[in-house]
Amino acid sequence: MRWKLNILEINNLSFSYGMAHVLKDLNFHLEEKEVVVITGENGSGKSTFLKILLRELNGYSGNIKLFGEDLKNIKDFKDVGYVPQVERSNGISFPVTVKELVSLNFYREFGFIKKPSKKLMEMTRDKLKALDILEYENTPFNELSGGLKQRVMIARSLVKDPKLLILDEPTSGVDMENKVHFMEMIGKLNQEKGITILMVSHECEFIKNHLNLDRILDMREGALVDVGI
Repeated sequence: MRWKLNILEINNLSFSYGMAHVLKDLNFHLEEKEVVVITGENGSGKSTFLKILLRELNGYSGNIKLFGEDLKNIKDFKDVGYVPQVERSNGISFPVTVKELVSLNFYREFGFIKKPSKKLMEMTRDKLKALDILEYENTPFNELSGGLKQRVMIARSLVKDPKLLILDEPTSGVDMENKVHFMEMIGKLNQEKGITILMVSHECEFIKNHLNLDRILDMREGALVDVGI
């Protein structure tokens, strides 16, 4: 039997906004190919936790290792895909088509003229096709429905073939049909591509009924508590 590797290891993570302690000696590990959901009340620290993982927040204490390397030393997050809430996706203030937005994840590889190469655009279109949204490649992103926007953001997160996919309230603001389709898509990414899934959501019951989960964790008083499935 092959031992699973830890994608993410967190020991004694603490973080405060001034005198307000948000995370307190939090411990957590995520094994490769796991599907884990984190839930919790508003203000419990879920968003802070994600921002720290994505390097949007510093000033924490404790130790975080991602793929065996200290998070503070990682410069390239190519092995991590991130899908924000639909509400955050709606905030794109500049005009951009679907294929342009997805290809922006290749920005560091654009070259001297700061445009994606033919090969990068082919990779972009491959992901759009895989998610059944190639027909929208020239559609302005801001004109799409919530469900389609979510698929586009998933395509954007997948263009570099990440090993870990982090999703923030992925079913919020999405209609039921697209929620079900979304869960099927996540299940395939996990089962067929071996992508590890870490998801923050308030809709655990729905997710549990449509996706094979390994663990559900509740953020309580700045720590993560395993509440079973």
